[in-house]
Amino acid sequence: MSDRPERRVAVVTGASSGIGRAIAIAFAELGWPVAVGARRIDRLEETAADVALAGGEPFAHPLDVTDPSSVTRFFDAAEAALGPVDVLVNNAGFAWPGNLAAIDPEHLRTMVETNLLGALLVTRAVVAPLLTRGARGDVVFVSSDAVRNPRPSLVTYGATKAALEHVARGLAYEVEGRGIRVTTVRAGPTLTDFAAEWGPAEEFLELVQRWQRFGIQRHWGTLEPADVARAVVAAVTAPPGTHVDTIELQPEAPQTRS
Repeated sequence: MSDRPERRVAVVTGASSGIGRAIAIAFAELGWPVAVGARRIDRLEETAADVALAGGEPFAHPLDVTDPSSVTRFFDAAEAALGPVDVLVNNAGFAWPGNLAAIDPEHLRTMVETNLLGALLVTRAVVAPLLTRGARGDVVFVSSDAVRNPRPSLVTYGATKAALEHVARGLAYEVEGRGIRVTTVRAGPTLTDFAAEWGPAEEFLELVQRWQRFGIQRHWGTLEPADVARAVVAAVTAPPGTHVDTIELQPEAPQTRS
């Protein structure tokens, strides 16, 4: 008898790299079909190849979570290829540093639309069919510890993640008793290319030093994307009757000899 969880169709947004790619691979290791979506289709094909190597059935399709028509096209194609969606991981996200008084308004708009509106549109596209089918399902929102520890120069990003956690709590009430579980996975500093476009390394170091003044960045420990993926898998494979509400992951401080 197999010890693998039952076959479930999963969707991961923002799956072209980093945490999203790691989550898709972790689902593939369960033998699940995995639909991956992102705007960077070349990187998305790399994720699909990794999913196949890990034992899953991949389906890659362009997805702009801020565009309702793109969301519709993605889910129509994913369900035609793999079947009805049982598990959704809202991972697509965007951050740009800058004090609120100085940041480019277009960066503000992109953060709000990607991190909040996008998750709302995608979640709606999954939850409505689950309710119609009367099927069990899991919805996961990947959040940030910036919700709990606001970071100067990342105020808007943290605000969108705080709003996302509000959505998760409210949605959980809306679907209570319908077999749909809603989980927030709140990640601390994670080693990805998330901030790759922010500028020279020196500018990032200045940000970290500023955060340290407020006691936010106490050490240089970081999580790996696979660490976050394991938490997501734990939540969505919990047995029926068990609801994992919120998981917060923090890196352990580097060990010292003194």
